[in-house]
Amino acid sequence: MVSTGGEKVYLALRARILSGELGPHSTLREQALAEELGVSRTPVREALRRLDEAGLVTFVPNRGATVVAWTIEQVRETYFVRASLESRAAALAATRISVAELDLLAELIDAMEPVLTSVDDAGLAELSRLNAEFHRIVVAASRSPQLVALTSSISRVPLMAAAFRRGGGDFRARSNHQHRDILTALRTGDTLWAEVAMRSHVLGARNAVTED
Repeated sequence: MVSTGGEKVYLALRARILSGELGPHSTLREQALAEELGVSRTPVREALRRLDEAGLVTFVPNRGATVVAWTIEQVRETYFVRASLESRAAALAATRISVAELDLLAELIDAMEPVLTSVDDAGLAELSRLNAEFHRIVVAASRSPQLVALTSSISRVPLMAAAFRRGGGDFRARSNHQHRDILTALRTGDTLWAEVAMRSHVLGARNAVTED
């Protein structure tokens, strides 16, 4: 059974890893984290175990846990899988999404605009959070439990923070413009447009991360 304290610590650390605040090879020590978060070592140990199960950290003897570093090939493969899953989800969502969900997507796009030029960690973390919520809503609107589960699993990898960092302001602006294209496709119920727009969007992020 997961404790309340362990859940809070897990979610806090997971968010920091996915946002890129805790980058690859970062060392996570129980005692230091317990002091920082104001908890005992037990919930920290529980959270690190769950992060290990999720594939976000690995345990190193006498050193604690270390944030996983992904190879370029693993990143490319992950984006290809995401592109397949999310483009299918977008196609289904085009005929199933609600007006309320469409309005939420529009609000998220507008909320991203002020932080597109951010260079600090807080701004990039907020942009990553808003972007993740946009994609989560589109996938949820597919009304496919299988796609929701599969996409949630593959999206645990902290890739978008890296894309936003490496891509710069031009990439972020282009990414949000693509969000608007996806939203328009969903509003018009155009399944093919929604599918193609989402695939292009996800693969564009892959290029931002993997190209030199």
